[in-house]
Amino acid sequence: MRLRSSSIRAKIIALLMVPIVALAGLWIYATLITTGDVRSQFDVSSTYRDLLDPVDAYTLALQEERRTAVLRLADDGNGAQAAKDAYDHAQAATDSSLRELRYLIDGSSAGKLDSQQRVKFQDILTAADQLAAIRSQATREAVSWDHELSAYSELVETVFPFRSSFAGRQSGQLPRQTMLLNELVRSREYLARETAAMQALRLTQHPDAQQIQVALDNMHAQQALFTVYVGELDLQDQRDYADLRSSDPWMALAAAEATFDSAADRTATIRANPKDPWSEAAQPSLATFADLNTRLADRIGERAQSYAINQIVRGGIAGVIGLIAVVLSVLISFRIGRGLVRELVNLRNSAQELSGARLPAMMLRLRRGEAVDIAAETPDLEYGPAEIGEVGRAFHEVQRVAVEAAVEQAELRRGVSAVFVNLARRSQVLLHRQLTLLDTMERRTEDPAELEDLFRLDHLTTRMRRHSEGLIILSGGSPGRAWRKPVRMVDVVRAAVGEVEDYARVIVRPFPGTGLLGSAVADVTHLVAELVENATVFSPPHTQVTVQGEVVAHGFCLEIDDRGLGLSEHALEEINQRLAVEQEFDLADTDRLGLFVVSRLARRHGIRVHLRPSPYGGSSAVVLIPRELLADASEVMADQFSGRLVAERQPAAAARGGAHAGRPRSAPKLAGGPR
Repeated sequence: MRLRSSSIRAKIIALLMVPIVALAGLWIYATLITTGDVRSQFDVSSTYRDLLDPVDAYTLALQEERRTAVLRLADDGNGAQAAKDAYDHAQAATDSSLRELRYLIDGSSAGKLDSQQRVKFQDILTAADQLAAIRSQATREAVSWDHELSAYSELVETVFPFRSSFAGRQSGQLPRQTMLLNELVRSREYLARETAAMQALRLTQHPDAQQIQVALDNMHAQQALFTVYVGELDLQDQRDYADLRSSDPWMALAAAEATFDSAADRTATIRANPKDPWSEAAQPSLATFADLNTRLADRIGERAQSYAINQIVRGGIAGVIGLIAVVLSVLISFRIGRGLVRELVNLRNSAQELSGARLPAMMLRLRRGEAVDIAAETPDLEYGPAEIGEVGRAFHEVQRVAVEAAVEQAELRRGVSAVFVNLARRSQVLLHRQLTLLDTMERRTEDPAELEDLFRLDHLTTRMRRHSEGLIILSGGSPGRAWRKPVRMVDVVRAAVGEVEDYARVIVRPFPGTGLLGSAVADVTHLVAELVENATVFSPPHTQVTVQGEVVAHGFCLEIDDRGLGLSEHALEEINQRLAVEQEFDLADTDRLGLFVVSRLARRHGIRVHLRPSPYGGSSAVVLIPRELLADASEVMADQFSGRLVAERQPAAAARGGAHAGRPRSAPKLAGGPR
């Protein structure tokens, strides 16, 4: 009793602990996620400051080197030496910033990058390895300035994926703001390309259409990005960029851009202006633009820190509330579970007694046909007015209804079986009388045509008798036929074949001189007839069914082979399961009455029946008759010698002289016993 109580207590505790553990797990998970997110935000913020500042410095240096390289290739006049000196100075600045980047790749800040960010940072350094080749082309003046502009721009483009990679690791509104900042930095890059191209066009004597288009493309891209993404910023940030747009250098630059874009002869337009707006206005605008981008990046960093601090506060409050909820859940669950265990222990013990002792004993008595007192077998289960008491009363009602239904079903089955047996016995008596009358008429007639019709009628009556016996067997009874002495196995098989409609298609191979005890003759004959009929029904009408037998170690084995289409593995497995395991007869399953008959007859005498694929492509039924049912050969031979058995019967006219020997023979029958 103590062990049972402990088992239920353990289950109740486990049931109550599931939400508690889940709640505790969620609390721990939320705490870890909150702290982990805060730590991640701090790491992202510090890494953003430590790495993006050197990257931006490298980008600005690379943009200035690109501008000086373009001007060196475009200027072939008096300013060529000054352009070369400016280009050399820009290279030194770029190399200095690049060395700092290479130093940072092995530092602690780079160690906080994830794998994707590290790959993108490495892409910047890998692209920088092409600087030597690009510079060599500019020094040798082997390419045009627009080609050099494109080559340097490809190096700058590797910076933007690295900047964008920080947005995925941020939370809240920070990813959106970071992406806006990246696009504004890209807008400044287009402005730097535009400035370099415009200055080069002013120095080029005969610029081609492609070089002019390079300037236009970068100008349009810069204008589109600046207009779109400035409008997406917060109001405070928009005001800063609005001040840039309203400044004198930017307005002068915008006016020069509009004039260049709408001019019919853009080359003449550039040279017509004695002033160079892209030297005087673009450079201050670029510097102010860079300062604004830096300030926006600083604000994003401050917002990231503020967001992380807010997360710490909110996470702390949520953690305290969650801890209180976990403690209260444990206390309440313990108090409720202790009372629930007591009630469930009593209900469990009563239910186990009912299901483990009383109900099985009652069902066994019902199967034996004994009377059952429903009130005595279903006592009331009272456990108070609470929900468990209601469960007990509902369980009592369910088991009472189940017992009543079982009793009514058992009585109905006994009544139906009695009716079937009564009707089958009456039909059996009439069929016996009809067979006797037919036998007399067969012996008396001399007309071959009438004799053939009588044989057909005799065969139909024999099959009707087998179906009546099948009904008796399904109802739990035994056929009325019986033999006192052993019968040859070959005669039993031939008699079974005679009870099949297409008996002419069945070939019975020679059998050894083995006999079958008389007490089993009727049932074995019926069993073999059912299997042979199944073989003839499910095989083409022009094919043969073969029956052969031999003595084996465990008894006598019969094999019935057909040439049909055969059965699938699933169907064979299902049929063999029905034949091997005793099952209740289902009145609704009328398509397999023969299987139930064979199954009951086989279990009655310990016979094993198994279906398997036939070597002819159809199915093969193997019937193993145990040694206990076999008779000695001496007893069978003595009985055969005395004339008690006749294996098959010829037409009467043929027996009286062979006048009608060409007529087909009748179905084989057993003599010496009841028909």
